[in-house]
Amino acid sequence: MCAESFLLAATGLEASLSRRIREAADTYNGFLLNQVHEAQEAERRRIARELHDRIGHGTSVAHQQLALSEAYRATDPARASAKIVVVQQAIQETMDNLRQMTSELHPQTPVKNLEKSLLDFLEAVGDDSVSIAFDVNGDESWVEPRVLDEAFLILRETVRNALTHGDPTMILLKVDIAPHALIASARDNGRGFDPANARERGGVGLTSMRERAELLGGTVAVSSEPGGGCLVELYIPLRGQAGGPDDA
Repeated sequence: MCAESFLLAATGLEASLSRRIREAADTYNGFLLNQVHEAQEAERRRIARELHDRIGHGTSVAHQQLALSEAYRATDPARASAKIVVVQQAIQETMDNLRQMTSELHPQTPVKNLEKSLLDFLEAVGDDSVSIAFDVNGDESWVEPRVLDEAFLILRETVRNALTHGDPTMILLKVDIAPHALIASARDNGRGFDPANARERGGVGLTSMRERAELLGGTVAVSSEPGGGCLVELYIPLRGQAGGPDDA
């Protein structure tokens, strides 16, 4: 009787252990599937940012400069020709970036000098109808290369959005670099917009800017209203310091 009871107990214990192992395996498999899903979603968002900020930027610049070239063709052929050169450069840059993405999904060559990269960009997209004031203060050696690269993409997208959608006559771009943070702002006097409506429409540009900043522990704040221009403020902590502008 004792042997029979022991056998029944052992059989029950084995069944219980088997059930728990299966449940644990199912739970772990579910966890792994969830991790894979999250990784895939993160990669899709990253690719969307790269396509928008690198490929979309080049095609947008080419389209804008082609329109300006057409506008100047009759009255100022030399300026029209100069715009075509910018178009060619933008298309070449886009082709290079696309080649990199399709071959290894690798970002473009990192920004080595934020001020020079921004000046080159502003010169390329410059238009006599828009006055752009630009000021950089601080030592860029305090900023890691990855942070410089992401800051450039965010600020470039900010200016591109203003020129493409805001129809401003003035843009003020300022970058302050301190040992603890990179703080930048871009203000324009364009037509403005409602940021809430932009989020509801799923605007990729603003989402991309915020995601890039958040990946570095930073923030992007957008203040605007219809008819009131736009202010974009970027804060990125440096050397592992987290927080926000109020903590600086």
